[in-house]
Amino acid sequence: MNKRNSFGARRRTQVVILLPLLLIGAWYGGKAIVRAHVDNVIQASAGKQLPAFELKDQSGQVWSSERVRGKPLLLHFFRSRCHSCDIEAPEFRQLEEQLPVEKATILHVMTDAVLGFPEAETLATIEEKQFQRPVLVADQAFVDAFHTVQWSQVTPVTYFVNADGEVLGAWRGKQTAASLRAALQAGAVLPQ
Repeated sequence: MNKRNSFGARRRTQVVILLPLLLIGAWYGGKAIVRAHVDNVIQASAGKQLPAFELKDQSGQVWSSERVRGKPLLLHFFRSRCHSCDIEAPEFRQLEEQLPVEKATILHVMTDAVLGFPEAETLATIEEKQFQRPVLVADQAFVDAFHTVQWSQVTPVTYFVNADGEVLGAWRGKQTAASLRAALQAGAVLPQ
């Protein structure tokens, strides 16, 4: 084999090895950039007042920003077709059992309507989750007030609002009953 053919073979081998590595790096790098952007969008609510809202829960009862003032609030955004939401749901059910209604309000917020999911699928998901606290079906204005409709498929996200109506922060996915309770305690709203 002459030098030229040997050089060409080495070059092809390098390309065959490096190209997949570059593509994998670009994929994970791109995901990290998008995740950081979404995290910034979600955290942008921190320090702001809970926006005025009026939404119905699954039983037709109206919930408003005025109704939830005076005690801490967890707004748990979730949707159908969300594996992370399925994983987190038992943790919320456990928290619902542990946390007296008088201590804090938990409102589950579905983003299905703004994503265009069929109502039958939404109802099936609500039934499947078996949450004991109200489930609100969010409209575009409500989702826009938090992390925008553009990112409404990013779930689960839980916003923590203090008794004065100030959004203190947000947590994305994989929360446990213990981590949510710790967040409430850190906000000095629950006894240790």
